Amino acid sequence: MKKVINRFSLKSIAAGTLMLGVAMASSVQAATVLRIATTHAPDQYASEVIQQVKKDLEGAGVDLKIKLYMASQLGSGEQLMGEAVRGSIDIVHAFVYSHKDPVLEINSLPYLVSSYDEMEKVFSPGSNFYTVFEQRMDKLGLKLLGVTGEGFIGVMSSSMPENYRSTGPKGQNIRVWSAQAAKLATHDMGYNTTTIDWGDAFPAIQQGVVDGMIGATPEATFTTFKEAINHYVPYNAFVENTAYYASKKTWEKKLNDEQRKVVKEVFAKAASKFVAWSRENDAANLKKLEEFGVTILPLSDAERNDIATEIRSATWPKLEERLGKDVLKSIVADL
Repeated sequence: MKKVINRFSLKSIAAGTLMLGVAMASSVQAATVLRIATTHAPDQYASEVIQQVKKDLEGAGVDLKIKLYMASQLGSGEQLMGEAVRGSIDIVHAFVYSHKDPVLEINSLPYLVSSYDEMEKVFSPGSNFYTVFEQRMDKLGLKLLGVTGEGFIGVMSSSMPENYRSTGPKGQNIRVWSAQAAKLATHDMGYNTTTIDWGDAFPAIQQGVVDGMIGATPEATFTTFKEAINHYVPYNAFVENTAYYASKKTWEKKLNDEQRKVVKEVFAKAASKFVAWSRENDAANLKKLEEFGVTILPLSDAERNDIATEIRSATWPKLEERLGKDVLKSIVADL
C-alpha cells in the first residue's frame, strides 16, 4: 500500500511540475516585446526619461517587455519614421520630419510658441496644433503619443547686433539651417542669412564667414559654441521639439486594450515633464553662458511678443501654400 501511495505521489508531483512549467512558458510567451528607438545621446535628459518609461511599462503588470535602442542605433529620425510605418520598430522618440507630409512642418513654424506657458498649451492634447499633428501622422500609419519641447532657440553672434529688440535691420549675416521656414523667419527678423551645415557652423563663426547663427538652444550654445561667440539673444523663435509616436501596426494589432491604455498614459506622463525641464535647463544654461563671458541681450515679454506677432503676420502667410491656410488659422487660435 505504501508503494502505491508513493507511486501516486510521484505521479502527482510530476504532473504538477509539468503543469507549472507549461504555465510559466505560457506566461513568458504572453509578454509583448516592444522595440523603442530614439535619436538622443545617452547623456541627454530625454534618455533619462526613456529609461524611466521602460521601467514604468515593464512594471505596469500588463506583460510588456521593452528593448531600447538609443542614440540613433537603428537610424536617423527619417529612417526611424519609415521603419515605424512598416511596423519593424514599435515606438520612436525623435524629431518628426516633413519629408512624408509637408504639413508636419508645422512643428518648425517660427514663433509657433514664444513662452513656456504657450509651449505647454500648444504641445498638449486638445490644442489645434496637436490635433492637426495627430491627424497627419495617423494618415501615415503612426500613432502620436506626445510632443516634447526640449528648449527654445535664440540667436548667437560674435558681435553686437543692431536693433536686437525689434525686427529692424541687424547689420549681421548669420548661419541658418536649410528649412524654408527658418530662412524666411530669420530674414523677417532683420538678419541676412547664409545656409551652413551644423558641423561647419563653429568654424564659420570663428573665421568670420558669418557673424553668428540661429538654430541652437542655450544648452547647445553653451556646450558647442561658447568659445566662438560674444552675444546671445533669447528670441525663443523656434522650439527644439521631438515626439513620441508608435507604429499603428503595433498599436492596432500587437497591443491589447489594457496595454494600449498603459502605453498611452506612460508616454503622456513622460511628455508632460519636458516643459518644466526646458524652463529650468534654458535658464541654467543662459547663466552658464553669462558666467563664461557671453553677454545675454535681454528681451522683455512685451518685446518678444511684439516680434512674435510680426513674424506670424509676415512669415506665416508665405508658408500657406505649403502648410495650408486653414491649418495655420487653426494654430493661431491656440495662441
